[in-house]
Amino acid sequence: MIRGLVLLNSGNIEDYLPDLYEWSHTETEKEQHTCRPISELPPYNNYKENVLKRLENGLLIYILVDRTNTNKRIGKIQLFDYSSRNKSAEIGYYLPLRHRKQGYANVLLELFLNTMFERKDLELNKIYATVAACNQTSIKLLEKFHFKLEGTYREHYWFSDGSICNQYHYSLLKREYVSLSEKKIEAIE
Repeated sequence: MIRGLVLLNSGNIEDYLPDLYEWSHTETEKEQHTCRPISELPPYNNYKENVLKRLENGLLIYILVDRTNTNKRIGKIQLFDYSSRNKSAEIGYYLPLRHRKQGYANVLLELFLNTMFERKDLELNKIYATVAACNQTSIKLLEKFHFKLEGTYREHYWFSDGSICNQYHYSLLKREYVSLSEKKIEAIE
């Protein structure tokens, strides 16, 4: 299976956005994926308009596709809150339930990190992610890629069932990523 990342833009939005919209519409565990307010999904045209505005303002959304299966959409990862001054940005990733536990998250994150740290226009030094302390799957993914725990936001996730969870803040520096990439190459040789 040949997998690749496709950057969402105004030219291909009609090809990919319906899948992203459907994923948002059918996801039943939204509270587990973000500490941000969860609002009702707007009608598709409003959703599209919002995404286009956010793309214009620097949001980067990449979609993982299976190129051998008519570009089957597998998941997405996005870069946001980019700071040119601090050379940093936050990431968020998502796989629909039907694509979880199949190794796709590893492929998605690896391709994305390669792409982001190579982009000359961003000059990223640090990529960071926040995750609920109770989301062990996401924590394991970040740690597998050598993201370091920077801190804890105490009682930051409040769930509708009344439970509360801390939020962890992870980051990966470009020099750490480059060092790991070089070690991988040495191990292959």
